[in-house]
Amino acid sequence: MSSRDENSFVWTLPNWLSLLRIVFIPAIVYLISTQRPRLLFASCILFIIAGITDGLDGLIARRMSMKSKLGLYLDPLADKLLVSSVLIALTYYDLVPLWVTILLVCREFVINGLRSFYAIEGITLYPSLAGKMKTTFQIVGVAFVLFGSGVTWMLFGRFSFDDIGRFIIYVALFLSLFSAYRYVHAIFRTEARN
Repeated sequence: MSSRDENSFVWTLPNWLSLLRIVFIPAIVYLISTQRPRLLFASCILFIIAGITDGLDGLIARRMSMKSKLGLYLDPLADKLLVSSVLIALTYYDLVPLWVTILLVCREFVINGLRSFYAIEGITLYPSLAGKMKTTFQIVGVAFVLFGSGVTWMLFGRFSFDDIGRFIIYVALFLSLFSAYRYVHAIFRTEARN
């Protein structure tokens, strides 16, 4: 395969969608930093669009045979940068508890470190179902918190959207720790066999 063919395979639509997710991060964080309801709502819309690109890039890569080595690393990296940056911003403005953000972000660093280490050895650690569910719950939870910070509606007379969002983020935290345990357990099992 020529160098030109390799480059065209690297810059596929799924990889562009992952890059778009990364490009959205500064805009979303800036909109959160304004703490203005309308701009918080706008940050929610941008975050939802970024979340949709997360689902689309994988779907397109599988359905249209556009998988690439770059995509295998760029997709999860874009997810982690997006969610971690927004969680840190939300924590700074007291919209998500600090301990939750610390646990979620630390988990991402540990698992990405393990992925990178094993990638050097030629071993690919694929996302588990719990890991994919964790990402989905994080995106939905953060979107609810952003939406709830931009509007004042209450559900059932007592729960705000940001309360529901924080609950969903707690579920994401449980899934995050569970999937991290599964990754580490699988790695130690593989190491013990070798």
